Amino acid sequence: MTENQLRQKVVKIAVSYLGCKEADGSHRKIIVLYNSHKPLARGYAVKYTDAWCSTFASAVAIAAGLTDIIPTECGCEKHIALFKKLGAWVENDAYVPKPGDYIFYDWQDGTNYATTDNTGAADHVGIVTDVNGSTITVIEGNMSDAVGYRHIAVNGRYIRGYCTPDYAGKAEEDEEMTQEQVDKFMDNYLARKAKEEADQPWEQDVIRRAKEAGISDGSRPRSPGTRVETMAMVLAAVGK
Repeated sequence: MTENQLRQKVVKIAVSYLGCKEADGSHRKIIVLYNSHKPLARGYAVKYTDAWCSTFASAVAIAAGLTDIIPTECGCEKHIALFKKLGAWVENDAYVPKPGDYIFYDWQDGTNYATTDNTGAADHVGIVTDVNGSTITVIEGNMSDAVGYRHIAVNGRYIRGYCTPDYAGKAEEDEEMTQEQVDKFMDNYLARKAKEEADQPWEQDVIRRAKEAGISDGSRPRSPGTRVETMAMVLAAVGK
């Protein structure tokens, strides 16, 4: 998958939980998913009555199969610490995020937020789903005891910072090849095989017998044969 596809995968999974809430117990599947992932962060199994914003953010990563770039935690400050270890923390409140980035909040941010860097303790976390101009759309677990959306301005009040999973690095492992890359790979492969010699005794014996029977001239012994070449060899073998 490409970087953008990975980001959208995380967003899609997060949005699939929209409306889950404590009132009807539908949030419990998020807790269950988090607790099913081993090892549990700090060995702690989250209770249904615990605050669950980081648990939600972690459960999305678990569902996406991306816990190697999005560590799991049930506490915001501990979550940030794990992202820092991965080199995926952005301290700059004015950073313009991308979908799939994780945004952390500090509800004690001061009124001078626009000109200062918030360095307080994080209280809450969500996942960025969209950025339109200077408006960030975020989906959050445990937002008024449910999964819901928040809209906040770039460099807005209460932004503590961002965690930026290495989607690009992950995409390099899994990204599909373009047709041009496939063609180049195949050309190189065929050129290499055309130069290979048959060095095994059984191969040399087959080549000798084929040449004696007039089926093949013995050239390019390890190259993949085309359908036309195969037809020609079959016809030669049956004397047609």
